[in-house]
This record gives sequence, structure tokens and C-alpha cells, in this order.
Amino acid sequence: MTSFTISTLTTIDPVVRASAAFGLTIDRGDTVVITHDILDGGVRRTVADATGVLETVVTPLDHACVSCAIREDVLPTLVGLRRLDRWEHAVVALPVTAEPAPLVRLLDAELRRTGSLAGARFGTVAAVVDAATLRDDAFSDAWIEDLGLGMHEDDDRVLAEALAPIMAAADLIVLSGDSPAPEGARAVADHLRGDGSRIIESELSEVGEALLSRPCGRTRDCLERVDPLRLPRRTPEDRAGVWTLRLSSERAFDAGRLRENLHRLADHRVRARGHFWVASRPGGACVWEESAGQLSVGEIGTWEGRRPRTELLITGVGDERDVIASAFAAALASPSETPGSDTLADWFGEADGGSDANAA
Repeated sequence: MTSFTISTLTTIDPVVRASAAFGLTIDRGDTVVITHDILDGGVRRTVADATGVLETVVTPLDHACVSCAIREDVLPTLVGLRRLDRWEHAVVALPVTAEPAPLVRLLDAELRRTGSLAGARFGTVAAVVDAATLRDDAFSDAWIEDLGLGMHEDDDRVLAEALAPIMAAADLIVLSGDSPAPEGARAVADHLRGDGSRIIESELSEVGEALLSRPCGRTRDCLERVDPLRLPRRTPEDRAGVWTLRLSSERAFDAGRLRENLHRLADHRVRARGHFWVASRPGGACVWEESAGQLSVGEIGTWEGRRPRTELLITGVGDERDVIASAFAAALASPSETPGSDTLADWFGEADGGSDANAA
């Protein structure tokens, strides 16, 4: 059989996705594109290549998890296309605002098996963004459901919250639009990308060539970029009014002081991610995800042999840097004090309870 490389295309803009997917089909005779769209009560799968649309199938939703339904559909579709042995590349164009990590986890598990995709390779995770609007989109608190971009009727994310994991996971960030891209867009992309990723500028008609000309990637790289207990190793330099602040301490947060300082620490239109521990819950590894004032924290288990640490990486374009740094320092527990009472049961459950993430 011919080689078969599986790549992923992600975006928050339906026009960008449609243009990029169309360019892939007309420019590359060796490529097949699988596109999923969310409909009322179902998911539509379209398979196309240079000859045109090969298949359109609507699958009713048997459960409320749209992402699960798409993942359940992707694997058998890829297996069927692989067996036809007609293409060297398959590109999965995810629904607008869908993050790629769940699909990458699925592919990671399948490509390790000796199964129907044996011999297939993992390609590239590409995030295609509109360079003209990226600086605003990355910190936008507009509700995606109001913008018509929700994955389901109860999708309560804001635009920045949808964009952040797409950019963090990507191997390749494509700034689409007129060249050169605005300096602010290039700066935002540089500050929000993960380790080992690359930024390019491209017209939408050329995205396919940029995506498929890259060497094959590794699922592990993508998954490490979105690991809540890892942060990018680099702290980008300030440019074009975009800054990133790395706040780090071996000390835990004090539960009470974290509550007292929470608004100063988190109520800003910034992108922040990281991990922390709480003095009154010394064994729990906690994660911090924040986009444009929407904060989610959760206890995800133990530190798995790692040394507990409190570290946040915060990117913004406003004047909040000093306030956030001050609030971070004020929320830390003193090395000499006895941990105070645990006041975070409404966030994490009781101190010996579960590990699900909860909005704060």
C-alpha cells in the first residue's frame, strides 16, 4: 500500500476553514479531505478530493457529546479510505472551534496498534487563523454561541476560550490573509504557540501546500503542548504591545488568600494557563485555564512523582501585568505558616473528593 499521512486542520472561522479545505482538494490529487459540520440533531461528514465530493453522510446524534460523535465517526472513515489505497494524505477538517487534542489522542492510540491503520503516519496539526482579526480574537469575551460558532446549543465558551487550545496544540500556525501579516498578529501567535511549533504566513489558497509539505509530526508533541502539568519552556519577549508574564513559585496557594485575591488575579482579558497546589490540599495537582476573564480550575489527581509547583503563564495586551503579579504573590502561602482551613470545596469538592474541573 502507498504511504498514508493523517493531518488535522483547525480554525475558528467557517470561511477560513471552507477556503482552506477547498484549496486542499483542488490542488492535490494525492489528498482526501474529511470535513465534519454540526447540524441540528446530527453531524454531517463530507469526503472530497480533486475529483469532487465522494461522500456526504448525516449521522444522527445518539448522545449529547458532539465531540465524541465526531471521534467515533473519524476512525472508521479513515480506515475505509486507507483500504482504498488511492491517496497519500488525509486531512481531517474539524468543525469550527473544535480543539484538536481529543482527535490526536484517538489517533495516538490507534497508530500504536497493529490494526487497520497500521503503517499510516501522523502528519501535522494546523491552526489556520485570520491575521487581520487574531489580536482581537485571542482576547475576545464574545460568546461563540452568539457568533453562531458553538459546537452545541449549550456551548458557553467565549471566542478567546475556543481559540486558545487550538493555537496551543498546533504544530503549524498559519496566519492567513494579506502579506505581510500585521505585527500584532505575529506577536500574538508567537506568545500563544506551544514549544516546537512554527508560524507561517499564507494565502488561504496555499494553505494545503504549507500543511502537507511539512515533515511528519508526532502525536506526543501535540499532547505535551496541552498537558496541564506542562508549560512552554520559552517566555517570549514583549513585542507590538503583547506581553507574557511567567509567575512561578515552589510555594502553594493559601486557600483563603487565593479567594481574596481571585478577582485581581483572574478578572482580566488575558490568556493564562498553568498549574498550582493548595496548602490545605498538599497532594492534589490543580490546573488553571483562563481566557478573557473566563476561569476554569480543577484538581486532576496527583503530581505523578513531580515536585509540586505553582506556575502560571499569562499573556495580555492591557495594563494588568503588575496587578496580576501582585495578586499572585499575595495568594501564596508563607513557608512558615500552618495551612489554613480548606475553603475550596465548592471548587474541587471535599478535600478527599473527586478530581473534575469546575468553573470558578
